[in-house]
Amino acid sequence: MAHKPIRAVARGLEMLEALNRLGTATALALARETGIPRPTIYRLLETMVLSGHVAAMGERYTLRLRVRALSDGFEDEAWIAEIAAPALRALTARIRWPCDVGTLEGLEMVIRETTHGVAPFSIDRAMLGRRLPMLESSMGRAYLAFAPAAERAALLRMLGPPAGFARRLGETRRRGFALRAGGGPWPHTGSVALPIRAAGRVLGCVNAIWMARAVPPEEGIRQCLEPLRETADRIEAAIASAQAAAQKGET
Repeated sequence: MAHKPIRAVARGLEMLEALNRLGTATALALARETGIPRPTIYRLLETMVLSGHVAAMGERYTLRLRVRALSDGFEDEAWIAEIAAPALRALTARIRWPCDVGTLEGLEMVIRETTHGVAPFSIDRAMLGRRLPMLESSMGRAYLAFAPAAERAALLRMLGPPAGFARRLGETRRRGFALRAGGGPWPHTGSVALPIRAAGRVLGCVNAIWMARAVPPEEGIRQCLEPLRETADRIEAAIASAQAAAQKGET
């Protein structure tokens, strides 16, 4: 017995595919890309924002990490809890300074895991869930520097950075890491940050933080960068392995 297909589900999947191709898009752009009427696009977007699969950034929309669970069975909560958290604890045990993992939500980075509570040299507490500005935090700069070009351009249009910021992002990409040498909302600390990438996208960022009055930027980089890079590589490798295992289990 043949069953009639559910048109709303098909349209929702078509819209997700279009949003994946575009990186970020307005409802109008998605309507043009898919041929789906704009009122329907708005209803689909509202539904998927509520479900956690799509994030609204002003008039534009982008996919959230939860969408990956549709293809590889590995949600963002899983890689943070199962892979990033123990990697962060091992990193702090090695360098003694605190470190965080953050992911993009809207136009801010949100700390999803942290060792501030256990790091011997931490001077900050209650950092879990803290929202960080993209332009001033090392994790925000790392995300912007290493995100796919279309996503980076869309975020910068919405953030409205100061003159010369795009050039500094280019320098960050060439250098291979983002640096915050005090200043901004946290003049008492400095930090370095690296992206966590999978399948050509930035899943989040990882940082290491030191006390600015005790450690100059060059020394912070010397102490933290290589262990941080090894940690990021370890996290990425574990995510890739988990995704491959999930995909193999589906075939």
